[in-house]
Amino acid sequence: MTTALVTGAAGFLAGHLPYALRRRGPARIVGADTRGPVADGYDAWYETDLTDATATRALVMAVAPSAVFHLVGAYRGDAAALHASNVTTAANVLDAVHTVMPTARVVLIGSAAEYGPVPANEQPVREQFAGTPVSEYGRVKRDVSALAERAVRERGMDVVVARPFNLLGAGIPDTLVVGAFVGRLRAALAGPSPRVIRVGTVSSVRDFVAVEDVANGLALAMERGRAGEAYNFCSGERHAVADVLDRLLTLAGESIEVQCDEMLVRTGEVDALVGSWEKARLELGWRPSIPLNASLRAAWEATAPVVAAQ
Repeated sequence: MTTALVTGAAGFLAGHLPYALRRRGPARIVGADTRGPVADGYDAWYETDLTDATATRALVMAVAPSAVFHLVGAYRGDAAALHASNVTTAANVLDAVHTVMPTARVVLIGSAAEYGPVPANEQPVREQFAGTPVSEYGRVKRDVSALAERAVRERGMDVVVARPFNLLGAGIPDTLVVGAFVGRLRAALAGPSPRVIRVGTVSSVRDFVAVEDVANGLALAMERGRAGEAYNFCSGERHAVADVLDRLLTLAGESIEVQCDEMLVRTGEVDALVGSWEKARLELGWRPSIPLNASLRAAWEATAPVVAAQ
């Protein structure tokens, strides 16, 4: 039976991972995060700060995992905070596994943001594309991928990298663009007329993928991935952010005005990015299966206000 340690277990993707792992077979799944309480689907839980190397080593010793899914990694913050959350924690996990459980497989989370601006003739982008990330988040995730490569090359570790594109689904946080839209639309519906929401740039084109599909991809990467390799988890479909917002407005079912607010425009964004999942299909047997509208509906309905019984 697999013993899987999932770091960042209170996060969005980690909330879906236990179900994907158990579909692959029996598993003991242990969550670790600085936040509580215990998330559904986990057999045990540790509150651990993975920026602390000693605490990280103690965690790995206590769990003795055969597989580690390192899902810690803030999206927002200054350069120092993003580096600590993404790079420092990944380095500490790799050091701890190398020392305590050297045969364990480690799945690190990269990001589509690692690619940066990609020429149209290179899209859908493949894993071998040597990108130049323009956001601080993309830069720290590139550093995480570099840590994985060095761990395999210099230490002989069993490490793979998962590169999710734009996640969608129930539980999506407001740090992601669709989660921010959902939260603002729900707030507008709860408020007085006229109902208005403010948004930043909606002209960019993105590759949206269901969080359940990505969780399944992580399970397959653990089971079948090749050490030192990275795998895109994406839909391969182009969707303008404006189109996604229009679909959410339809789900809202009431008239809501959309206004552009320059203060909400994020820096370090690329105009268009779509990924290729061909490598994941060939090597892992993975493919996206959940349509965009189904994931948007799941994200929307998960935030529905609770109506008290009369």
